[in-house]
Amino acid sequence: MNNISDCMRIESDVTPCEQCGSASKIGRGLCLNCLLHRCLDANSGNAENLYEALNEVDVRDADWRIGNYQILEEIGRGGMGVIYRARQRHSRRIVALKRILSYQADSQETLIRFRREAEAAASLDHPNILPIYEVSESEEGLPFFSMKFATSGSLLDLAPALRNESLRSVALMAKVARAVQYAHFQGILHRDLKPGNVLLDGRGEPLVSDFGLAKWLDISSDLTRTLTIFGTPGYIAPEQAQRSAANLTPAADIYSLGAILFDLFTGRPPFLGEHALAVIQQASEKPAPKLRSLLPGFDRDLEIICSKCLEREPRARYRFADDLAEDLERWLEGRPIIARPVSPPVRIWRWSKRNPKLAGSLAAAFVLGMVGVIAVFTNSRLSSIVQNAELARHSVVVTPFEDLDELSTSSNSAKAATSALTTALMQTNGIRASSSKTQVVDPWSTEDWKKIGESATARMVISGTVRRREGKQRVAIHVIDTASGKVVSRWLGDPESAGEIGKVLVKQISEALDRPPANEVDSDLVGGTSDPSARSYYERGKEFFFRHNFADLDRAIDSLRTAVRLDTNYAYAYALLATACQLKSLLNADGPWLKEADGAIAKALSIAPMLAEGYDARAGNSLYRGRARESLDDFLTAYELEPGNSRACARLAHGYHVLGRADWSMFWYAKATRRETQPFYADNIGDIWTDLGEYNKAEEAYNTAAIFQPDLPVSAIGLSRIELFRGEFDKARARCEQAREKYRSNPQLLMIAAQIEFFSRNFGRAEQLYAELMKGDHAGGVDYHGSVRFLSATGFIHAMIVTADGKALLNEARTLDQKELTTAPDNPARLYSLAANYAALDDEISSLNALESAIAAGWIDYRSMTLDPRFDAVRATSRFEQAVANLQQATRQMADRTGK
Repeated sequence: MNNISDCMRIESDVTPCEQCGSASKIGRGLCLNCLLHRCLDANSGNAENLYEALNEVDVRDADWRIGNYQILEEIGRGGMGVIYRARQRHSRRIVALKRILSYQADSQETLIRFRREAEAAASLDHPNILPIYEVSESEEGLPFFSMKFATSGSLLDLAPALRNESLRSVALMAKVARAVQYAHFQGILHRDLKPGNVLLDGRGEPLVSDFGLAKWLDISSDLTRTLTIFGTPGYIAPEQAQRSAANLTPAADIYSLGAILFDLFTGRPPFLGEHALAVIQQASEKPAPKLRSLLPGFDRDLEIICSKCLEREPRARYRFADDLAEDLERWLEGRPIIARPVSPPVRIWRWSKRNPKLAGSLAAAFVLGMVGVIAVFTNSRLSSIVQNAELARHSVVVTPFEDLDELSTSSNSAKAATSALTTALMQTNGIRASSSKTQVVDPWSTEDWKKIGESATARMVISGTVRRREGKQRVAIHVIDTASGKVVSRWLGDPESAGEIGKVLVKQISEALDRPPANEVDSDLVGGTSDPSARSYYERGKEFFFRHNFADLDRAIDSLRTAVRLDTNYAYAYALLATACQLKSLLNADGPWLKEADGAIAKALSIAPMLAEGYDARAGNSLYRGRARESLDDFLTAYELEPGNSRACARLAHGYHVLGRADWSMFWYAKATRRETQPFYADNIGDIWTDLGEYNKAEEAYNTAAIFQPDLPVSAIGLSRIELFRGEFDKARARCEQAREKYRSNPQLLMIAAQIEFFSRNFGRAEQLYAELMKGDHAGGVDYHGSVRFLSATGFIHAMIVTADGKALLNEARTLDQKELTTAPDNPARLYSLAANYAALDDEISSLNALESAIAAGWIDYRSMTLDPRFDAVRATSRFEQAVANLQQATRQMADRTGK
């Protein structure tokens, strides 16, 4: 009877669809006919369209909502809870939502553990720890929490792809170790680290998750002593299965980190068994297998790092997770790791202490034997051997110097410097010198230096740069150890002549050769810190900074301020704090940010005068004040000190781009790209191709940026500009609006949206957008694409509709341009902005004079000139037309040079 009544109720509920009249419903008011037509009528990408359409369905059934979240699908389930992909109702943000399983609601222990996970994760604020957005309860009283949705799965999913990518695996795990150290510093032990609990966001950044077994290090609760669930066999430390949780230390998590590393390299955890107890027993009784027993020929240092993590005795492991991260980063940089194995002499000494009688007998026999052997050789033979060994220890090979003024190794200056140094070394007693015959383009990886040194059978490789500076020749040299591929000495100065180069530098190189081979230049000794808390805050700030979004910028600045407060001699932290403040000034040009950066830079360089990051930051302050040409000297100094640093190359590229040298900018971005494993500068390269009118190449670069930087709108901004320049205003507008919906808090999208409306002469909408921009930055806009000051655009629109403040706003904008040009007289963007303001005020002569000055200073964006409505008053003049024609020809020639 109930079935019949149910059928009658369902039949009565079926009503025709309002759109198509169909009665084919699939529940909750959804029309199957309309849904399929909407998805399948699309020209392409039917599966994607169907997915998007289903996501947009507003499900009103309460069964499919938890709190303020619309449940989209289940993505994971465990013994304690279930995880859904969900959408927050008002913000429309996609999140992961974890809710306790209904049948676990009566388990007090499970409820405590679930809440403990939420509390532990919510208390941690680190870029590589999965952030918690909200902790609440459903209508049924079941606890849940929402967190960031990791779009790229976990290390468990990525592990097969990482199997032969040691560099990427190590880079990921270094960040995970830093995050775990941060948790330890906050007093939280994870206790269940494994590949499945390290998630990956859209940029491939690791996020430590699942603090379900987390334990506060300073609290001993009944829960931590009574939980029977103690982690995942294969990844937990031996003591974790034997001791109460109250007695565990951070060494337990370090063991788990080592087990994850082992898994990434070999495809399996350190111990295998038929069941969990067998695995735990093996870990307790046997040493972990060596990596090279499973992977012959595997890197020795990585094997040592893993072995140190997987020691059975907790005190034998790394003391801090930061120490593990440090060794991983040293390996990535080609520097010697801290966890070196005990040398054979030390092993012999330890053995002799355990067996004194036998050791004494063997030592006596060895001495007598050596006396007999030595007697066989003549003094002349011994002298020859010693002499050859000494020459081998003092052998160097000189690579061609790089001329930074001509971007060449074959210029007269570069050849003269190379020859002068090589000749001086050849004439120095006790040094065997030669010129490099190995051709390596831009050799700044450790493998490149090893290749060059080994080819010449030299212990050291000498690399150098030259350039003119204040009428003198600036020379930088780096002495690189062949065995390790690392810099062991550097020098920067201004010799009087090419001949003087050899005299000045021979002493420097001789001193480097006299030092023991393992004595490297450790950049942390000058400007670094020995305070683990300061270092932790610095690493945290660095992670936030390199997320390249304004939301995390404040967190980076706060962390770096804490780092320098904890250690007032931490030059690296001061330099990065200055750079972060510079970015902050983009949002508020009139704020105190550049002044704070000035103070941090002065402090950094007073502590460490040879700190490349300090010069980079000082150059950045000049650039943000509009003095691009002035910034180049400091950018070049940063490169001379650290030529292997991709950031130094990229910042030089940006400086040249501002000055209109797209060809030189591309050269430096190419250098930066060669120093990275991923194309981080693809969007910058796209901007250059756009300026040169090579739209197909630009689109290719922007599409690459979209893949590798999905959390940033750089690709959408670049592609919108291309469509704007092609006159495809509707396409540009649609793409921009779509990106603004996705990246709601990014101000640059609002700027490009306003520019699209302004250049397409949709003045009503443009005025609204510029009014919104002026609320946040009244004087802004000059240093963005197209150099449209918000004040100027607003004044032009108001003047067109004859409002009283139109000319007043234009005059205010012109006054700001003139004021800024007093401190940066050759800034192309400010000169162009002044020209546009004069044109909007009908001052033809002043406008064209300023425009020609802008072009002479480096302005090359003639496409914005042809679209910018402020130039309407001078557009038909012969001088304006000639300026556009000259720029067109210049950019074509530059595009030809750049493409070669």
